[in-house]
Amino acid sequence: MRNNTWKKAVMSALTTIVGLGFTGLLFSPTVKADNYPLQGQSALSSVNNVIARNSVNPTQDFLTVKLYQHQIKNVSAITLSFQNIPLLTFLDTPDQNAVENATKLAIRLDQLSQQSVDANQIIVTWNPETKDYSLKYQEEELVRMNKNIRLPDKTRNATHDALQATNRLRRLMGNAAPLTQVQGKPVLKVESKMANLMGVKNLRQAAQGIASWYGPGFHGRRTASGERFNQNDLTAAHRSLPFGTKVQVTNLYNGRSVVVRINDRGPYARGRILDLSAGAASLIGVRSSGVAPIRLQILN
Repeated sequence: MRNNTWKKAVMSALTTIVGLGFTGLLFSPTVKADNYPLQGQSALSSVNNVIARNSVNPTQDFLTVKLYQHQIKNVSAITLSFQNIPLLTFLDTPDQNAVENATKLAIRLDQLSQQSVDANQIIVTWNPETKDYSLKYQEEELVRMNKNIRLPDKTRNATHDALQATNRLRRLMGNAAPLTQVQGKPVLKVESKMANLMGVKNLRQAAQGIASWYGPGFHGRRTASGERFNQNDLTAAHRSLPFGTKVQVTNLYNGRSVVVRINDRGPYARGRILDLSAGAASLIGVRSSGVAPIRLQILN
């Protein structure tokens, strides 16, 4: 009985979409979800630019979600955008329909967005038997990420992509702090080296580690150096480097770099070596992912 009710709900939503001539869908053959890295900009920026150029109103079925239809290597795909941020791309397969899977998640996200959701309970777990990732709210599996349901701006690191999708949803649902580890899967090698770098006094050579970012909640407050924090300035927090030190920060996932000035102390989360301002994080693609592996090089 419950299965029949669910099928009717999904078919009703699909009928509405098809009946409206796909007015809620965006045909975007230029979405470069398979390229890594994109030349001149991140894959996320490319997806956002395509959406911005061809924006349409969502169907009446979805309050917070838009579905965009496009092709990836001649395969039909649907990219689901939650609160105007690309979240997941669904590919058609012989066994699964991309529109049906995307619609199912869209309905559930709309439901959750109308509730008092604790975004800290949005997690991602590793499934060792099927070798894929489950994006969950509490104990409920919202969607399973694999080669056919993936990050729109995917990289070559499936673990990173699963964390990125989860952190986007955590931030959009309730501004929860980003996760750095998938439950049930060993820590990434790059993260396991961080403890040895956190307390180093003088980093004369390039060091690698995990960077995060901070901004809105601290904008206008006093930093540890005494100056007012401006989230749009190119600054960063480090545990021990002298204030005023300039460092070049390179995102190891996309190769983009920015020069920042140390004016604050932190981060204090285990396994991270740098907290970028929101402005600096945006320039190298860390703001969209929440955290990213970086290379840090002192310039003065």
